[in-house]
Amino acid sequence: MPGSPRGVNRVRRYQKTRAAAVMLLALLLVPAASATIIWGPYVTNTTTGSATIAWKATGEEPGWVEYSSEGGEVCRVASAGEEGMHRVHLAGLLPATTYRYRVGTGGATVEDCRFRTFGDRTFTCIIYGDTQGQRPFFTQTERHGLVAEKMAGEEDILFVIHTGDFVGDESEWDEFFALAGPVLGNTTLVPVAGNHDGTAEVFSAIFGLPPYYSFDAGSLHVTVLDSNDRAWADMRTQTAWLKEDLTSPLPQTIVAFHHPPFSSDRKHPGGDLAIRAEWCGIFAQNDVDAVFSGHTHTYERYRVNGTEYVVAGCGGGPFYPLSEEKPEGYQAGREETLGYIRATISPVSIGIEVVPVADITRDGEVTMHPAGAVIDTVRLNTAGGWWSVLASAPGVWELPGLWRR
Repeated sequence: MPGSPRGVNRVRRYQKTRAAAVMLLALLLVPAASATIIWGPYVTNTTTGSATIAWKATGEEPGWVEYSSEGGEVCRVASAGEEGMHRVHLAGLLPATTYRYRVGTGGATVEDCRFRTFGDRTFTCIIYGDTQGQRPFFTQTERHGLVAEKMAGEEDILFVIHTGDFVGDESEWDEFFALAGPVLGNTTLVPVAGNHDGTAEVFSAIFGLPPYYSFDAGSLHVTVLDSNDRAWADMRTQTAWLKEDLTSPLPQTIVAFHHPPFSSDRKHPGGDLAIRAEWCGIFAQNDVDAVFSGHTHTYERYRVNGTEYVVAGCGGGPFYPLSEEKPEGYQAGREETLGYIRATISPVSIGIEVVPVADITRDGEVTMHPAGAVIDTVRLNTAGGWWSVLASAPGVWELPGLWRR
């Protein structure tokens, strides 16, 4: 009977079932939270014919890269990603060519980025490092942000060498990529492992590179080494690799690693003497033009056995005071100044300029430097030998680039 308890129960069960179905349908129709790109994009591993584009997003949604040269066909490459980390290798590129690209994951995109493949006769690069903050006293935003903003105004930077200590600890990676994004999305990043940047596995997961490697750009050979404590467990292998790597036939060579072999920093007096003993003789024997390091949060330059040793640790970390007593070969230095190195490479020379961004007193007073300011310069003449003849030969700049590991 319609009015019986059994009939009422049926109606109630039906109403509950229908309500649950409606709720489930509503949940299914609600759009999933859109992904957010939190790191990058940034470019590594560039050669004359390839490059790798990386970014990190929230969630596990697939991603993609679209890219093209000026007037060229737009190509699209998919990325499955792993734990939100995406890395896409682009091959078959043209040498000395600018590519525009954009990346996406889920509904999130980053537009209008660019990079240039290697192969130019003359180019400019930037070297800087030690961009970590020092909470609670200051953050990366307050100091590294000033340097990154100035660097973003530089035009036609082929690559940026970061000499290590991107962060103070793992909590700063999001902040680093947020600040450096306008720079790193439009050039190639050459990362050096610092002592605050985590394990070798963390370094590889972020940058897709081992702790030591090398590559060629035009007439320049670039060697990146691992000077951290962990490297000493198998330093013999790395040093043997270094000796072989420096047999490169290119006429110009620079080396980058974190710990400076020469420094007047009071916290690390004299520099890293173990690294000096291990590698500096090899640099002299192989006519290395310049060595770039960080770790000491200041700018210094030394000239020892024909090699310029440059400390470029003024990217934002807490300043270290310098001692009046200097190691051999001291040429120049600057305390309490944020800045970076701008290097111009040609077939016959390497020009180094130190670009100051801001002076910051121990009381925290900030004085910005005007546009065009330079506080130290040096020109390394590297002309001569077979390269001065080969440099004029057609097609030499289209030789395949190589990142050695």
